[in-house]
Formats: sequence, structure tokens, C-alpha cells
Amino acid sequence: MDEDSHPENADVVIVGGGVIGCAAARLLATDHDVVVVERGQLAAEATALAAGEVTITPSYTDYPEVGTHALEFFLEYDGTGQFHYEARESVEIVPTARIGEAQRRSERLASEGYDVEFLDADEVESRFSGLDLEDGFDGGVRHTETGFVDPYTFATTLAADATERGATFLTETDVTEILVEDDVVVGVDTDAGRIDAPTVIVAAGWRTSLFLDDITPIPVRPYRTQCIVLDLDTDVGDDFPMGWIPGEHVYFRPELNGDLLVGGWSFATDDPVGASGNADEAFIQHVADLAPRFLADGDTARFVNGWAGVDGATPDTRPIIDAPADAPDGLVVATGFHGRGIMTAPVAATLVRSIVTGEATDLPREPFAIDRFESRSRDFRFVSISSGDESYEDD
Repeated sequence: MDEDSHPENADVVIVGGGVIGCAAARLLATDHDVVVVERGQLAAEATALAAGEVTITPSYTDYPEVGTHALEFFLEYDGTGQFHYEARESVEIVPTARIGEAQRRSERLASEGYDVEFLDADEVESRFSGLDLEDGFDGGVRHTETGFVDPYTFATTLAADATERGATFLTETDVTEILVEDDVVVGVDTDAGRIDAPTVIVAAGWRTSLFLDDITPIPVRPYRTQCIVLDLDTDVGDDFPMGWIPGEHVYFRPELNGDLLVGGWSFATDDPVGASGNADEAFIQHVADLAPRFLADGDTARFVNGWAGVDGATPDTRPIIDAPADAPDGLVVATGFHGRGIMTAPVAATLVRSIVTGEATDLPREPFAIDRFESRSRDFRFVSISSGDESYEDD
């Protein structure tokens, strides 16, 4: 999607060609001249290495319109180009010590209209033949409004749509500076030349805070997360759920080829550039020890491959999608998706367009506003969403 000529001006420049930048470009390109600048190839970093889970409904039960907006988009977008949304139930496997908490939370969510159900261990195994709960797992919470996608296909489909609508994508191009004059954004400098624009959207993952250090501090820090793929004796079928295990730093989802993807084991890193792209032996061993405790074929699971990537975290695990009040006019930030960038992309794109155009949206701004943080410091305690512990914060 590279252009031979480097544009000298645009209505909107988007810094970052991951799934968030692609989704925002697609919505804005209908009536704006949009240029997306990506330092490498499109969707080649955190997006390509993501698991592709869509669990946004259980992630935003305090803001149900967020989950509804995302889910409606994925269901409607399914079948566009090569993109496919695989609807699949999820099971939160509950440790014995947390059974009471999980039951109370399930009852509360069900009373609020969510299709959520607590299952004891026998019911979990009866409903999902691929699961076999052992050693300290006495039940599960079933969620229905979940699914998964192939992240790279999703992002490149969004980019193709954006291109058809007139957006320009510049790859292998570094943004060297965001240009500001008299507290107003006027464009960006790149290693291929300047692009003048009254609006700049920075959606560059963990690097966003580096771009904005001298403009407006952003409380986003890099963290490293991992995935491995397991080959089980019996291919996972259409009834095999997605899921996560609170306290074990692990989530899982089926692959359409019959394998099982297991992700998690996320930790903050002070060396995001030098971080290994391979799954750690410690994580592989952790999954090997854990698999027989919840998988019917866990004793014979075989390692296929694994990888690791770096994403951006915020103090409360939710992204920043905002035009900070202390920032220059024309600057919009969309970052800190904390491992939920794929599922949040439709929401982020709608909010970004609303910020840029002033159009009304039914989506709430407050969970994504930067002023929810008392401090902008990047020196905060990292919380891993793959631990599942945030599920219990309101109990």
C-alpha cells in the first residue's frame, strides 16, 4: 500500500499502522484526506503477534455500550474481504478459592441482562468436552458474547477499505517529530519529508509516549506478552471454548486448524526494543504444568511454536483515546490498549472520528479520557490482564 510519492499535506496524519491506525483511517477517509505513516510494515508488530480474542463484552460490563458497539461491528464486518469473525463461547475457569466470588458476580451480571452463567466443574466438563477440571478448579463462568479473529487479516482488511476510501499508507517511513507552532499541531516530520496537517493522531503503541514526551506526558509503559500453540491428541472442535484462568496469567482459544493457542505471562519491560521475540521456556513449562489441570488432552499436549511481542500498558489496563486538554490543538492520542487492541479497534475508531469531527457518539468518553489518571508518570505498577485478577476487583 505504499505510495510512490510522498504527500506534502493532508487533513489528518495517523502515526502508526497497526490495527488502531488502520481502523481510524478507514472511518476518517470517507471525508478526510488521511495519511497513515508506519515505521515498518502494516500490522507487523503488536497487531500481528496478538491472539485476536474478542472478549470486550465481559471486559466492559460497567460500560455495556462499549461491548455492544464492538460486537455489532465484528458481526457486520464478517465476510468483508478475507476477514472472518469466529463467534465462540468463553469459560473463565475458576479456582476453588474464588468460587463464591464468581457465583456472586455471575448472578449480578445475569441480573443486569448479560448472558452469563456459573457452572460447577461437572457442568463445565459436560458442556465442553475438551475441558477436564482438576486440582483446585471447581467451576467456570460461561460468557457467550465472545469470539476471535485473525489479527493480521483484520488489520489489512481495514487498511484495504481505508485505501479504497482514499487513504494513503506510507510504510518503512519514520516519523521523526510532531510539528507544533503556537500550541497548535501543524503536521509531522518524517525521514522522507514533512507532511503538513492540522490533525495528528498518534496510535503508535508503546512508542506513543516517546513521541509525546516533550509535548504531553502519557502514562503508558511497554510490557512483553507471549503466546504458544499446542497440538492436542484430539483436534479442538466447534464446541471448544475460549477462556482464561484467574491467577495463572493464562488465557486460551482454539485455532481453526484444531490446535490450541495459549497466551499470557505478561510482564513490564525496560528494554522493549531488545526484548526477545520467542516464548520463554518458563512460560512453556508453566503451560505444560497447567494443561493437565484443565484440558482433557492436557497430558499429551505437544508444543508447536511460540512467540512474544511488546504492547503498551496503562495503570488501569484501559486505553487512552483522547485529545488531552494540555496538548496542542489538533493532537489526538489512541494508545495503551493493554492487549485489547484488536477487540477495541472499532470503538477506538469511532471515538477518534468523534474527537476529530465533533460528531456525537453514544460511546462513553470517560473510561478512555486521560484525565482519569491523577499522575501521568510511566512509573506505575503493571497489571497483567492475562492474570484475570481484574475480574474480581468489584466483588
